[in-house]
Amino acid sequence: MKENRNYYKKKIYLALLIITFILGFVSLYEYYSVTIHNPFRLLSTVLYGVIKLFLFTPPISTDDKTSLLYEIAKWLAPILTSTFIFTKISNTLLHIKNIWFNKISANHILVFENSVMGETLINNLIDDNNSYKISLISKHFIDDNLKSKYEKKGVATYQIDFEKSDKNEIREFLNTVNINNVKYMFFCSDTDLENYALYINVIKRIKPQRHIGCYIKCESNTVSSYIEDMIVYEREKKENLKKIDTTHFNQTDLTVRKIMCESLVNESISKSMDSLSSMGDIISAERIDENIKRMHIVVIGINELTGTLLKFIANDMTTKLTEDTLISIMDYDADTKTEKLFAENIGLKKALDFHITDFNKVPLYESLRSMKESPSLIFLMNEDVVKSLKYLNIINKQFTDVAKIIRNVSNIDLTYALPKDENIKLFGDVSQIMTSDILIREALDNHAKKFNNSYNEYSQLLLMGGGSSWNELSYVKKTSSRLSAMHARVKEDILRKIFFDKSDDFIKNYLNKKFEEFKKLEEIMKTDNEKFKTEFRKFLKANPVLDFLSRLEHKRWCNSYYTMNFVYGEKKDENLKTHPCLIDDWNRVLGDKFDVCHPEYDLLSVFTLFLGEDNNGKRKEA
Repeated sequence: MKENRNYYKKKIYLALLIITFILGFVSLYEYYSVTIHNPFRLLSTVLYGVIKLFLFTPPISTDDKTSLLYEIAKWLAPILTSTFIFTKISNTLLHIKNIWFNKISANHILVFENSVMGETLINNLIDDNNSYKISLISKHFIDDNLKSKYEKKGVATYQIDFEKSDKNEIREFLNTVNINNVKYMFFCSDTDLENYALYINVIKRIKPQRHIGCYIKCESNTVSSYIEDMIVYEREKKENLKKIDTTHFNQTDLTVRKIMCESLVNESISKSMDSLSSMGDIISAERIDENIKRMHIVVIGINELTGTLLKFIANDMTTKLTEDTLISIMDYDADTKTEKLFAENIGLKKALDFHITDFNKVPLYESLRSMKESPSLIFLMNEDVVKSLKYLNIINKQFTDVAKIIRNVSNIDLTYALPKDENIKLFGDVSQIMTSDILIREALDNHAKKFNNSYNEYSQLLLMGGGSSWNELSYVKKTSSRLSAMHARVKEDILRKIFFDKSDDFIKNYLNKKFEEFKKLEEIMKTDNEKFKTEFRKFLKANPVLDFLSRLEHKRWCNSYYTMNFVYGEKKDENLKTHPCLIDDWNRVLGDKFDVCHPEYDLLSVFTLFLGEDNNGKRKEA
């Protein structure tokens, strides 16, 4: 009842309005029919009298004798009118209050367009612990009831069309929302081109006074590239646009990102490293690799999510140096579907080891029985959740303890249809992905920025320039830094397993100590580069844990670039998608490609581990 209060209030108001109109009409008809005999004049007078009732002007003198019906109508009509007027006044005052509170807030967020994703985002942010102040801007009409609902929740709503509004109107609007001081802007229109147009209209007019994160819903890579080209061009004209950080997102990417953040997924990765705790005191990069079990991921169902899922797996589940993650893909017509998938994502085969099963040739139960490596994790990706439930029954007969991630886009609660099993997780609801943790991912970006800062400081030390600030990085470089940050939890888990009897503080101190030792090598580099390379190789050999993690980071980096369809090339070119460091042989990276690939950067990513808020970036400042 509470959730539908506005609905019932509207129904009650309408019912009272109809009753009042009927009472007024009947009572006035009885009163005027005695003196007016012309039917047309009588009807006109009665209707005019009913209207006057609602305008606080009784049509009958208080001295005249009236019926009870008229007396009821005489009181109800102005009360209903007053309610309507006061509602409008209160909504206006509420809107003014929201404008001012939002304007002065340091956590002010602008959401452009009231789409499904936009509405879901607003509702999730309202419930967020960060106390965001939200303004909704739409070029399309927003229903009064919805507007009232938003305003009562503190969301200021505006309707403006940048293409049709004049300069003064737009200027006044931008001043009203204090756009130069907002924290985030989300462009959530259903169409890419509309988001592109909105973004252009904002960027051309904004003069940011602080760092502003812009999140643009964009399914098309072509439109994304236009957006990136446009912001680069505009920054050349306006220096302060360097404070704008632009991120593209789409439902597929967010959905898969949500899956990869699930505790079941992280636990499955962690289980593959359990043997690290029993290595003993004799540690080498090779022994660490031997004690990590290769991840084996089963993906049942090939569709629009599969390619993105595999890209994330190639990055987040890189755990071994000598073997790629094994992917068993299963579906009807799997051979044909995967051929198309690989044609669109040519680098996947370089990053992952595939085994493809066509259900037309080999049924599920038979393929599961013939597996040489037991699965680490099973994804049931079919849109038809009934199919997935059927497959689940077969899988559970053989792999009860393996985690299963099941897609459910039916909007039906399947809790009671599933086995009482903690190893099962459902996904697919848009409300799960339009959240600050998945979309804004502030903690992840902070980690990526710390790595970029370390990279810049080291570049400066090499006399290669100070590098680019985070907001000036290309979209490819930002993506690469974020993917490195995503993999940090895997490296941290490896360290925890190796130092299983030590605390996180011990591991942090260990990394701090090794970083101080590495800094001494930097001093050698300033005077003798060849000696530095020799000493760097000795440093890694003397520190096998750092050696392993540096190699693993290089392998992960290669995988991430492969999945972005980069290939080896003598020159680094993001347009042609070539890079001279796409070399799988670590010995070559440490050898003849040292001055090109700088393996020190891979080591730097290790020194940025465990740099949470409680650590205050100690190693970065050291």
